[in-house]
Amino acid sequence: MPKYICKKCGFEADTDKWIWRCPSCGGVLDIKGKVEAPKITLGEGNTPLINFFGFGGNVYFKLEYLNPTGSFKDRGSAMALSQAQRLGIGCIVEDSSGNAGISVAAYSAAAGIWATVVVPKRCEPAKRHFIEALGAEIVEAEDREAAGNRARELETRGCAYIGHQWNPWFIKGMETIASEIISQLGKVPDAVITPVSSGTLLLGLYNGFKKSEKLPRLYAVQASGFSPLYDAIHGKYEGKPSKLADALQVLNPPRLEQMKEAVLKSGGDALVVSDEEIVMALSKLLKAGAIVEPSSATALAGYVQLINSGKIKDKEKVVVILTGSGLKYPEVISLISH
Repeated sequence: MPKYICKKCGFEADTDKWIWRCPSCGGVLDIKGKVEAPKITLGEGNTPLINFFGFGGNVYFKLEYLNPTGSFKDRGSAMALSQAQRLGIGCIVEDSSGNAGISVAAYSAAAGIWATVVVPKRCEPAKRHFIEALGAEIVEAEDREAAGNRARELETRGCAYIGHQWNPWFIKGMETIASEIISQLGKVPDAVITPVSSGTLLLGLYNGFKKSEKLPRLYAVQASGFSPLYDAIHGKYEGKPSKLADALQVLNPPRLEQMKEAVLKSGGDALVVSDEEIVMALSKLLKAGAIVEPSSATALAGYVQLINSGKIKDKEKVVVILTGSGLKYPEVISLISH
């Protein structure tokens, strides 16, 4: 049986109980050992890795927005909800700005588990409608941080807190993306660029690639005004807070130290992009045929920064992760046409 481990204090326990945070020191938990493949699946993973016309032959885009609910979060939801079902859990609560809420709602429905999702009041209306349509209860909070606090309070109602920012099963589910990239590309890429908020995808990439013969440089792209990882590495970033990257607005990710380790040990870096850069990147992606959300476009904006700074060379094989679907954003087309 795999075990929960806390790298901070050394706590270990069997995974026959639902634990989302270290009961000894309050830190984050990881999972050690082989885990079963998800029993609850909607066909997540195995997303395409392609070249888009006009970006060069060495730049590959991993189309995570083609997962079942339009987000990379499905990889984590499949694993976490499968474990919840194995343990006989009948009710879960999640906090989300939208994508994780939709994903958890969908996989909860597939597992026959009641879901409550706490969202910030500025949650994209289309995302809120999807969560409700999938049968989950919505609770509103003031902002993203307040949503997390409220969700953990609701756990006292007898529901299990799934909390994708904390949940070690969620992180474990993300690891599959690394082996897919290697298989599709035929090698480990030189660099991988991904949007980063709570760090689940970044850590899935890091943990997954550690199992291969080498580790690519991991570049974490954050939105202006919501850059705790960049701040931890380089010092406080001063910039106008992004209004577009709604999926990246986490200020206090619980796995910040792990995120920092992933970036630095890989030889990569954290960077910040503005709304102006996001709009330009989004326009380029849409014209290439990629219908993605603004938060996804941060990855391409980061790639442009890295090329311009010389940190990425033209000859290097680079993978850019496109994380979420623009079909959840009815206003996306008008955003770039004005």
